[in-house]
Amino acid sequence: MKITRMEVIPLSVPLDKPFTGPKQMPMRNINPVIIRLFSDQGPDSFGVSFAWNDKQIKSLIACVEDLGELIIGQDVNRPTEAWQKLYDATGHMGHTGYAVYAMASIDAAIWVLRAKSLEMPLAQLLGQVRDEIPAYASHMLFRNWSIDELQKDAAFLVEQGFNAVKMNMGDKKFDVEIERLKAVREVVGKDVKIMVDANWAWDAGETVRIGRKLEPYDVYWLEDPLASDDPDELASVAEALDVPIATGETTCTKYGFRQLIVKRSADIFLVDLQAAGGITEWMKIAGIAQAWNIPVTSHLFHEFSVHLLAATTNGLFLEYMPWYDKIYREPPFVKNGCMRVPSAPGLGVELDESAMKKYRFDKLVPCLRNPFLDIGNLRYLEVSTE
Repeated sequence: MKITRMEVIPLSVPLDKPFTGPKQMPMRNINPVIIRLFSDQGPDSFGVSFAWNDKQIKSLIACVEDLGELIIGQDVNRPTEAWQKLYDATGHMGHTGYAVYAMASIDAAIWVLRAKSLEMPLAQLLGQVRDEIPAYASHMLFRNWSIDELQKDAAFLVEQGFNAVKMNMGDKKFDVEIERLKAVREVVGKDVKIMVDANWAWDAGETVRIGRKLEPYDVYWLEDPLASDDPDELASVAEALDVPIATGETTCTKYGFRQLIVKRSADIFLVDLQAAGGITEWMKIAGIAQAWNIPVTSHLFHEFSVHLLAATTNGLFLEYMPWYDKIYREPPFVKNGCMRVPSAPGLGVELDESAMKKYRFDKLVPCLRNPFLDIGNLRYLEVSTE
């Protein structure tokens, strides 16, 4: 089976409840970029990347466009070969950021297409070892929530069956942050795990000071506390604190994670499907981490990540962040604190065509270079203005 066509669909999906992101960034919508692949034998598939706002999506689409030609005619049963082609072709862009995000979405779509062609779930193709994955709620408890809102939403999440929740910190005085954590702990009880995400808010000294204040509240991990990308500095923090340090969501490819491992910069790795470089690289990173006794958890993309974690023996948690579940006909869900691995061929999740039209980001179309490109008789990139 070979790939005959690629279609790129930019979206802008409004968030049900806007929140304040890192560096006081207002988050009102999320911009998934859907990469659909079509084959010469019928089955099709999709991958997903996303940008953080309507402007940045242009750069991501440009990277996808640059790489699209390479996978036309690609044998679906040789995903590693395809990944290497994409990796080699992004050398001039650099192997971080949007170049890697673009290749990741294409790689993911190839793996899903291969699973569909074999009529098996993606997890099974990857070497499935379990049928459900513990999940933590990551879609509430943000910085701009009042204490009352934090407690109300934390109680709601526990009622929904979550055994682990994540709250955000990083924009308030330490005493205020601790009061907010205390309020959440009071509501969820001692048996529910609380993760804290600082989104690169502090320096090393600040992290150690607040990290010690977190310890009495049994914080499960402290995520991305440092503004610095220095693995040595992060390692010094991990050594100083009893609270486990989690990082990796912006780390690209196995080469980036190698630096974190060598420096012993973290206790837990958060591996992001698009930053990692796709399914091919995600699985390699998980395997390398296992060799160093480091557990991994997913970052975003739960519809894909549930399959990856199902085939990973050192997988810890699935991050549940249903930002753009509106684009799926039957989105995956969490029940009793776990997400069941779909049993249908491929991803087990299908796009909702009416939702795709509803959230189509048509403002982008005039900004694309060469919206139609032909390779012989094969058109690999289609952008509709309907």
